[in-house]
Amino acid sequence: MEGFSLPRYRELPEVGLYLEQVVQYVNGVTSALGLPPLTSSMVGNYVKQGLIDSPVKKRYGADQIAYLIFVTCTKNVLSIENLRLFISMQKATYDVFVAYDYFCEQLELALDYAFGRSEMLVDTAVTVSEEKDMLRYCTIATANVAYLGACFDAVRIRAEEQLAQ
Repeated sequence: MEGFSLPRYRELPEVGLYLEQVVQYVNGVTSALGLPPLTSSMVGNYVKQGLIDSPVKKRYGADQIAYLIFVTCTKNVLSIENLRLFISMQKATYDVFVAYDYFCEQLELALDYAFGRSEMLVDTAVTVSEEKDMLRYCTIATANVAYLGACFDAVRIRAEEQLAQ
């Protein structure tokens, strides 16, 4: 997790990506978190369930990629129903690029805290809102899941090394 960061909205691919490219891109971005990878069928289900918009001419744009990164990171701590509600709340209050960049920042701060690289969990919100509080706690939960996954992976590796000796 050392040096982990998510791409900001302006860094997301500007050209539309085909489904397999999107899956590969999102998994490349989120793989360090140790979370289950995104699959093509998941993307199709997220479109059907209204979490992301349908592709345009079979291509997914920056907004859809941002939502897929968010969903991939948080699907272990939020139900599909709550993800849908969270996204609809975001759409009513903030532009995608603002909300996505704030999510990235908050997740990185939560990860730094969970992995012991920061002694304090900093809140960078300029304004206070229920949506921002909910996102903050969502990122904290996501960071804790990533931390626990890394701890369990380390325990498994040590056990395998002991067995090999």
